[in-house]
Amino acid sequence: MFRRSLLGSAIAGAALLVGRAGAAAEWRVLPDRVATAREGRALPYNVFLPTGYDPAKGPYPLLVLLHGANADEQFWAGQIRLWRAIEAGQRAGRLPKLIAVMPGSRNSWWLDRPGQPAESAVVEDLLADVAAKYPVMEERDGRAIAGYSAGAYGALRIALRHPHLFGAAALWAPAIYADLPPPVSAARRAPAFAGPDGSFDPAAWKAEAWPSLLPAYLAQPLRVPIFIAAGDDDRLDTAFEGAFLAKTLAPHQEDLIEFRVVDGGHTMRVWEETVDEALAFLFAHLARLQLAKAHD
Repeated sequence: MFRRSLLGSAIAGAALLVGRAGAAAEWRVLPDRVATAREGRALPYNVFLPTGYDPAKGPYPLLVLLHGANADEQFWAGQIRLWRAIEAGQRAGRLPKLIAVMPGSRNSWWLDRPGQPAESAVVEDLLADVAAKYPVMEERDGRAIAGYSAGAYGALRIALRHPHLFGAAALWAPAIYADLPPPVSAARRAPAFAGPDGSFDPAAWKAEAWPSLLPAYLAQPLRVPIFIAAGDDDRLDTAFEGAFLAKTLAPHQEDLIEFRVVDGGHTMRVWEETVDEALAFLFAHLARLQLAKAHD
């Protein structure tokens, strides 16, 4: 369950034609917005439509990608390594044609807070809006969620709190501190964890940290397969936190946890080097859920 993996990496801009093996593979990132049911806010999001997208060929599996602190919905749109990995996986038969959505909620850590109901906007408004506009699967066996850094924090919380909505999750460089975030963490400056005086409130962090969600998650029958990857030189200690999460969950879902450590710090290299394996993990588990459902 614990081993290193090294793959290649590449990052480039958004919305272009990618040449590969002499053939051009088209990929498209389209902007969209959904009005939330709370406080009149709108949640912006980008939509990735796969090569050869045809609404009549749906429903497509759905991948929700959450960005890190201080980023927005554009974070994933330019990560060409992700789209190449998806398309390579599809050509090799490891991945299905899929639709990905990338919401933007800057510095929210994907929590519900006054004026910024980020979690509810994702699990209620975003999923409903995407299903109304695009031919996506609407059951947990057709949905996965993933995130980077603070986005991994959000993806983990959403997976644990709403296991009926997502059949698999991936966490890259996860800022998921079971105790308190280190002094250099952006969490200590995030409004989501601020006390009445505006400074970081340890109690606010601990109230939302994943150990507080574990009893309710374990009390229900569903388990969410989770892929975790972190850098061994990450000064934000995400490798330790990822290992602790994997060790804690393993007795309850031993075959549904994968943990990887790669050579690197708190950078995009972590997901670039594990994206192929992570995507294969996510959609292999969704396929198993779909097969089990078909046999029920």
